[in-house]
Amino acid sequence: MALTGRWTGARWHAILDVIMQSNIDSGAGRVFYGWKVLAALFTAGFLVYGGGLYCFVLFVTPLTQEFHWSRAATGGIVSAFWLSAPLLIAGGLAMRRFGVTRMLAVGIVVEALCVLLLTRVTSLPEMILLRATMGFGKIMFAVTIPVTIAVWFRRRFGFALGIAWAGWHVGGMVLAPVTQAIIERYGWRGACTALGISLLVFALGPILWVQRIRSPAALGLEPDGDPPPAAASTPDAPAASIAAPVPSGTLEDLLKAPLFWLIAAATLCFYMTYGGVLAHQGAIVEAAGYSSGLASIVLGSTAGFAAVGGLATGWMVDHWRLARVGLAMHVMLIAGALSMLSVLYLPSLAGLCAYAACFGIMIGGSDIFFVKLMRERFPHVNIDHAYSVWYCTELGTLWLSGIVAGWIYDTTGNYARTLVVLSASAGVATVLTMAALRHRSR
Repeated sequence: MALTGRWTGARWHAILDVIMQSNIDSGAGRVFYGWKVLAALFTAGFLVYGGGLYCFVLFVTPLTQEFHWSRAATGGIVSAFWLSAPLLIAGGLAMRRFGVTRMLAVGIVVEALCVLLLTRVTSLPEMILLRATMGFGKIMFAVTIPVTIAVWFRRRFGFALGIAWAGWHVGGMVLAPVTQAIIERYGWRGACTALGISLLVFALGPILWVQRIRSPAALGLEPDGDPPPAAASTPDAPAASIAAPVPSGTLEDLLKAPLFWLIAAATLCFYMTYGGVLAHQGAIVEAAGYSSGLASIVLGSTAGFAAVGGLATGWMVDHWRLARVGLAMHVMLIAGALSMLSVLYLPSLAGLCAYAACFGIMIGGSDIFFVKLMRERFPHVNIDHAYSVWYCTELGTLWLSGIVAGWIYDTTGNYARTLVVLSASAGVATVLTMAALRHRSR
């Protein structure tokens, strides 16, 4: 008690500095803080993407039953998640203006609030608007992940990025059956409420907690938890210190290249099948005579295989010829669509398992393949231009695909013909991609 007046704020700060320094000095036996950051990103992606996309596929049937909307309309609600794709190009400017932590937090909050507001709307335009805003929140969150990981990891950057993105698909695998159980007991509005609250508690909370420490330097460490260098670089430092040449190609150069438009056409056909099947997956499984509970299990299994596919494809593009990886991705796409088609004619659990495995591996690996293709074919163009333009093409197609697949169903009256058209689109994508792989940019 008598010490109260003597223990000033300065002394408390000095004690805290000593405690922090002791933690740093004993860091060899402790878990590197970057892994905690990665765990928070994994958990956030688990809910933002797993709940925001995968689980929302399960809402197609109850929304159709309650509001009597067409499948084109309900498919459009699912794919409206991608409407904000063009805003991705401004992600770098926004991070420099507002900071990574604010982008991460606001992105999660925007998606959570939109999910909660979905329970209050009854009109199709309002629901599509909220879904598009959810997509905006997802983009704000997603664009910061590579930047955040680059702060904490250098040697293990690719592996850490794979883990963070795997969280998206693991979220779908785990949350799909949970969401279906909530829908059956409390309705789709109850599922939205549970997802919105989970986003605020289990996604936003960990992100804010780990971002109290912004970099390894704050802990006296280098990326990957390495100790700081003992001394400054010597005058005869190796040639690695020489800056690498900056690609001189511009966005105009990219858009003038016929090869880019060939890849864009392949992307459109590829992701038309990808998005069209995924947006209506639950409804297709139920149309084959299976329960909504099994449909959620198939969806979760697809997400699980996607997590495996992403990690495997990341390894393959570093060790295999890119043409082999591209062929594997397209074969998986076609095999997945045809497996689902076979289930409509001859229902079998083996067909559903084949679909989940093939389509899931393709979902996890396709982005990695196409990004690698763009980087190899246009090495003279800045990766910011190449990636952003291609990614906007992908997301725009994913938005359109659910509507197109739903329109085909509404016109033909069954999903079999819809899958035939989508399988044909996958075949065209294979031809275009193989042609792109045979040519190189000048």
